[in-house]
Amino acid sequence: METLLVIAFLVLFALGICKVLATRKTVIKQPKLGILDLSNGEYSSCIGADKTVLQKVFHTLSESFDAPPVCDVLMIYGHVDLGGGLRNSKLGLREIIRDSKASVVIFATDNPGNNYLQAGKRKPYGRANLVMTLDRKGDVFAQFFQRLFTAMKQGTPMPVAWGKLAPQIPNRVHKDCPDTIFACELGQIAFA
Repeated sequence: METLLVIAFLVLFALGICKVLATRKTVIKQPKLGILDLSNGEYSSCIGADKTVLQKVFHTLSESFDAPPVCDVLMIYGHVDLGGGLRNSKLGLREIIRDSKASVVIFATDNPGNNYLQAGKRKPYGRANLVMTLDRKGDVFAQFFQRLFTAMKQGTPMPVAWGKLAPQIPNRVHKDCPDTIFACELGQIAFA
């Protein structure tokens, strides 16, 4: 009986710790935006438009065409193949996340959802709050992320801000939001 009480206590203690960790907010001071263009220039107009709208929210911005820049928020432009590989990259998505050290990673170009399934497979490294874009909806993409990042800079954690901007209600269409898949792997991230 005593063993059962100890086990029950340990389980409850572990659940309590998990709950505290799950609700703990990570605040990134002076967030850095990184852009990784794997498209050989195909998306240069999208990148230019996104930079114009988003760079105001970030402390610094760095760009690369091969190795991922070290940053807090990484935006990747390019194609995800059916098998999950990233065209024009020797690295997979999880390796890019690991090498960039980014807490938020956004695949900023349209790709089919099935292609993301393999690319986003979890590994023991390269975790982030990961956004995979299905349909940018033109200028809606940059405007949505400007609102999201502005809310995060005001201290609202990413999942909370996301829920306010794009409430997850079945069959609800969000005309002012891009179509995306959001995998909240790191949880409550905010900016300062």
